[in-house]
Amino acid sequence: MANEIPTTILGRTGLTVTRLGIGGAYCETVAGYQTALDSGVNYVDTARAYRDGEDEKVIAQAIQGRRDQLILATKTQQRNASGARRELETSLRALRTDYIDIYQLHFLNTEAERHRVLGAGGALEAVQQARAEGLVRFIGVTGHDWVQIQQAVATGLFDTVLCWYNCAMKEPEQTVFLEGRRHHTGVVIMNASRNDKLFDGPAAPAPENFYRYVLSNDTVNVTIMGLRDVPRFCQIAAALSAQETLTPQEQATLEAYGSQMRAAGKL
Repeated sequence: MANEIPTTILGRTGLTVTRLGIGGAYCETVAGYQTALDSGVNYVDTARAYRDGEDEKVIAQAIQGRRDQLILATKTQQRNASGARRELETSLRALRTDYIDIYQLHFLNTEAERHRVLGAGGALEAVQQARAEGLVRFIGVTGHDWVQIQQAVATGLFDTVLCWYNCAMKEPEQTVFLEGRRHHTGVVIMNASRNDKLFDGPAAPAPENFYRYVLSNDTVNVTIMGLRDVPRFCQIAAALSAQETLTPQEQATLEAYGSQMRAAGKL
């Protein structure tokens, strides 16, 4: 029987999501994705750019027979409307589905890119049209520059946001999260373990505690984990089923460790 991973509502989307989700790009096998899904998660995030489109194809095979039980998110890095529409149609074919739950404008890290995407003839126009057609249910934004992503969320145009956040990188608390709360934007976190680098420090806390740390912040809905190590993913899923968050003292311990790792240039 699958673990009972805690669930929540993903901001204004109203979608019920497990608080741990699968991040794409790292797993090359159908069996790996299926094993991770069997741990009880229902959120899967990929992108057209991951492994030159191969990631979507592998996920398509892994989700056969359970598509309707999953929240499926993918992304486009196209900046104009025609390019975004073309990539969306390619993703729909690759994923073997007739709709994407969350279609995200990917890697919006500069002011110029944001203006291009949101302006006349920009990618957002095409995604909004696709939403009107039922090809996309909700629209998200992703990126690695917290201030730029804060500005995107501040427009109120996005239903979800995906950004970095962990015990060593607390910048979203004063940027992205402020606007996320204001607009009731669903907040999805990547890099809770900083690409597993936080696992490797001296006297490192248990791997699951980095995910519990992120989920202890009230603004965060979901944290995703790439499948670099499928057994570790399943271990963390089971641990979150038993305990979802940390006490303030445990959070402080993680922050001290994260601060030490960041200061040492390990991240």
